[in-house]
Amino acid sequence: MIDMQRMRIAGIVLMLGGVLALLAPYWASIAVTLIVGWTFLFAGLINLWAALASSEDRVAHGVFAALGLLIGMGILVNPLAGLVSLTVLVGILFLLSGGVRLALAWMLRDRPGFWLVLISGALSVLLGGAIMANLGGAASSILGILLGLELIFAGFGLWMLARIGGR
Repeated sequence: MIDMQRMRIAGIVLMLGGVLALLAPYWASIAVTLIVGWTFLFAGLINLWAALASSEDRVAHGVFAALGLLIGMGILVNPLAGLVSLTVLVGILFLLSGGVRLALAWMLRDRPGFWLVLISGALSVLLGGAIMANLGGAASSILGILLGLELIFAGFGLWMLARIGGR
């Protein structure tokens, strides 16, 4: 059985971490960038090991190993450039996902509630456009703000789940 008290504490810790990330978005953004860099580096090392250890897909593993190692080292050697690159990717992600939702809303225009998809898509496109238009300002904080919001929402979800489950 899941220990509801531990889940409640984990939720509170996540929410506090989210608040800290929102209070210091630049440092949270740098932390996200470093985590991404280390993740790419470790993925590259795992693919290198797979390329050396296996006789199948050696070339594919080697290519992914090289990419992972190059991207990971590039981000870790110059985290500020990595921060800008990741911010550009986030802006593109918002633009693309918003565009897809706008297209979906157009296809659903004769159904009730289509406007919810339309508003969601429009907000994503606006957010992506704002990130891309103000890349210098956004790069220093957007990843930390998104991390903070995610931690708060995840923590609140755990806390509520523990509350409901503890009854």
